[in-house]
Amino acid sequence: MVEKLLLQCGDCGTLLKSAEKAEEHAKENWHTNFRESNEEFVYLLCKVCGKQCVCKTESVIHSRKSGHTEFYDRTAEVAEEAARRNRANIRQMLRVAIDRLDEADTSEAARRQQQQQQQLGLPSRPVLQEGQSSLPLAAKVEQMAECLRTIQQNSMDDAAKVMQAFNSLRMFVRNIATNPDEEKYRKIRISNTAFQARVGHLRGGIEFLEVCGFERTTGGEHLYMQRENVDFDVLYSAANVLNNAIGNA
Repeated sequence: MVEKLLLQCGDCGTLLKSAEKAEEHAKENWHTNFRESNEEFVYLLCKVCGKQCVCKTESVIHSRKSGHTEFYDRTAEVAEEAARRNRANIRQMLRVAIDRLDEADTSEAARRQQQQQQQLGLPSRPVLQEGQSSLPLAAKVEQMAECLRTIQQNSMDDAAKVMQAFNSLRMFVRNIATNPDEEKYRKIRISNTAFQARVGHLRGGIEFLEVCGFERTTGGEHLYMQRENVDFDVLYSAANVLNNAIGNA
């Protein structure tokens, strides 16, 4: 989205985001000629004196006053840095949200509702905001719950194996949710000894990961999740299902 500006100083061309910024600028520079502006932000750095100009008008005025005419255009670089910070903030927010799932203390009413559910106590539907479509995500949650029931039902005599599988699946989910750009977390070699011992040999284990967004590569050697297929709503729901299963296993 192109960022729009509120005010521009008619004396020096400086762009200002608010009336307060304009007032500060006026006090510092004794400039009083301001007008509304829709000019786009750019980040032009003068090659001679290093002055940063944040709009084309400001760079023109600077050239007129100083004679400096060459600028480094850092607009794309600065925009990418802002986008990177935004992605990092989103990952941090998700990390905090998932961590809180581990620490959440369910209410007495919630505990009574869980007792009425099946043996694993898995949620049958996610809690969604008003207006949000529930059908696609609810269907995935049902599939996840069924995968975990299958794991437990086929390992009734080994609770430790079930818990190890659930914890391993949660690790995969959390690693991707907190590091979506890291390919190493989105690629699993199916024949890996540790993976087979913990998840791969159990009916329902690989199926759970496929519901989360993993796909078998050509030849079936790996499970892989494309970066564009990382769905934070699905991952958050998977973490919720797994936390409930671990708490009730």
